[in-house]
Amino acid sequence: MKRFYLFLLCFFTLYSIHAQEEPIAYAVDNEFNLWGFNQSYTAYVFAEKAYIRDYPSLQSNLIDSLPHATPVIVTSEPYTGTVIRGFYAPWHEVKYLKNGQMHKGYIWLGLLALNATSNKQGHMFIHGFKRHHPSTEYNSAYYLAQLKVFNKANELIEVQDYHAEIDDQTFCDTKLLPSMGLENIENIHRIAFLGEGCGIPSYYYYFAWNGTSLIRFPDRMNVSDAGVFFIDESILFPSEHQEDRSTILKNKVEGENLDQDSDTPSYRETESQQIFIWDGYQLSELITMH
Repeated sequence: MKRFYLFLLCFFTLYSIHAQEEPIAYAVDNEFNLWGFNQSYTAYVFAEKAYIRDYPSLQSNLIDSLPHATPVIVTSEPYTGTVIRGFYAPWHEVKYLKNGQMHKGYIWLGLLALNATSNKQGHMFIHGFKRHHPSTEYNSAYYLAQLKVFNKANELIEVQDYHAEIDDQTFCDTKLLPSMGLENIENIHRIAFLGEGCGIPSYYYYFAWNGTSLIRFPDRMNVSDAGVFFIDESILFPSEHQEDRSTILKNKVEGENLDQDSDTPSYRETESQQIFIWDGYQLSELITMH
């Protein structure tokens, strides 16, 4: 009889622990993230291989794996997340087609691309995060990010690493621009991490695509703190500045409020310009003018 009661005690103790753990894992994650996926959204696997699990936790069973560029449909709200590769992201339930059948499972959001775009030639561009690197004595924190290009057969044909400086940005946007008047360029891929609050910068990263390779173009940044300062950078391509078709202009205006006690800011502005030359194959900086 004692053994029976001991068994019941152990059973209900384990059941109670399991019952307490399960709702925690399935709690809805209301924290904002740069992906911002809603239910029914079609996302794409960014990691070279993404594992699908039977439960939104690293302690759950692996039930499948998907290669990069595989489309998945988000079927749930975000669940409590996990820190992997140095950054936090929630879990989602997804469904996907494999071998002619529909499957379901859970995936850690950091394994999915932030978004995807395709050009007229059928090339698909996806970008996402590989790892977060914390700040050190010599460097500020950054995400090691990648832009990947796939052909119509979903084969990876090009990849480019870049450092994304992300700190409290609230939105990620991707835009596939035309050649913008540049020779031997099919598209210019612009990735933006946008800050909507005072003192939070917006970063814009540009990559030219010539049909076979990605070429890193100049970045730009905008930030302002109302009534204190602002930095406004802009990139002008030949189709915009209507001058030399081989030049790219990066203009910068910095403003500092000289009287922060006044209701009307009085900014002292400083302007500078960088000139880049595109010869049809390579980009080089010509001069910086102040």
